[in-house]
This record gives sequence, C-alpha cells and structure tokens, in this order.
Amino acid sequence: MGTRWKVPVLTQVILILMEYINLSPRFYSRETVAYALANYVSGLSSWRAVLPHSTLLYYHRRLSYVRYAVPLSGVYAIDETKVRLINGQYYYVWIVRDVKTKGIPFFMVTSVRSGVHVLVVLVNMSRVEEIAMRVFRRRIDKVIYLHDGATAYNAFSWFNVEHEKVTFNERDYAEQGFRSLKHRLASMDFHFPWNSNKFTITKWLSTFFLINNILCCPVCLLDNGVIINVNISNE
Repeated sequence: MGTRWKVPVLTQVILILMEYINLSPRFYSRETVAYALANYVSGLSSWRAVLPHSTLLYYHRRLSYVRYAVPLSGVYAIDETKVRLINGQYYYVWIVRDVKTKGIPFFMVTSVRSGVHVLVVLVNMSRVEEIAMRVFRRRIDKVIYLHDGATAYNAFSWFNVEHEKVTFNERDYAEQGFRSLKHRLASMDFHFPWNSNKFTITKWLSTFFLINNILCCPVCLLDNGVIINVNISNE
C-alpha cells in the first residue's frame, strides 16, 4: 500500500467501501472524502489534504469500526515490529497474515512482547477462523504458524500448536504486510504523533489493514454480508 498504490485506485476502493457501509458525509461529497482519504493513506500529510485536518481524521477513524472477515487457509505467517511515538515511547504491532490468501485477519498492539501474547493471538484467531469458515464456507483442516527465531514464539509449543521457524519464503508474507505499513509511516518520519496512545494507534491501524485487505483479497462486510473482491495485488 503506501505511495506504491495509486491514488485513483485507492479513491475507487474507498468509494466502494463507503457505499456499502452507507457512509454519507454531511458537508462534503463522497468523492471528495474518498479522494482525501486516498491521498492520506498514500502518504500525504493530513494537514495538506483537501479536507480540514480534523474532518479527514474523523472519516479515517469511522472506517476503523467496520467489521469484516477475510478468507483463511490455516497457513499463517506471524511477525511483530515496533512503532514509535515522537516522545520516544514505542509499541509492538503483531500481525497474522495468511500465506495463501494474503489477507491479514488479525493484528494487535502491545506494550511488550512475550509468550503470553502468543496465547492472545491464538484465542483471537480461533474466533476469527470460526467467522471466516461460516462466511466463506471454507473449512480449515490444519493450522500452522510460520515465524522467526524470537523466543516469544516458543509459546506455540507450550500450547501444542503446530509451528515452524523459518527465515524467508513463506514468513516473508508477514514482513510484506509490515513493508506496506513502514512505507506509509515513512511520510510521518516513522513516528506517530506525540499524543497517540495504544487505542488511537489501534484505530489508525484498523483502517490501514482494512484497506490493505480489500486491495489484496476478498473482504466480507459482516454487518451486511457484502463481499468486496477487488484483489489488486502488489506482490
């Protein structure tokens, strides 16, 4: 994603999303809001958009509440990376990405990383899988997690979950998700604003990964059952 995605493409994707979730701006046209959001997602500063700064962030935050599901195969790459605030504080962003469907069904933001957080991932992924199997009518017969050598991932063995330590190839799918994120954060000097916190970062990332998923795989909007299938791969 980031500036590697063309603004016209992002604008059309966001317009489709706004139509399906019935997001109708009061003082601006959908086209204007979608165009502003597309530029912002592509890396433009929120202060330079065609919408006022607060208005742009309001609509960006509105998208973070969209409930959706992506198709799953059971073969997942998991990874985590640091995101920083201007004041030097940092958080860990964890993502799980399906190796075959390329969707990112789950992410979370934590202050530290440990084996306990692997359990949090597993509990949440179990719920996500139930929804995905019901929505896409596709069984998940086997689950395996691919990861790097971080000690936190030893916890998969504690919970008797099949996993494999890998360096490149399949696990690179998780890193590709982070490349898109880091590419977007580059225009922010790789820092979130000073007044950000875990909640606001999570909301910002929710919108980011929603759009990322729509671009990469089918996405089912859970509140109305509509499946958006744009599938514009950047890999």
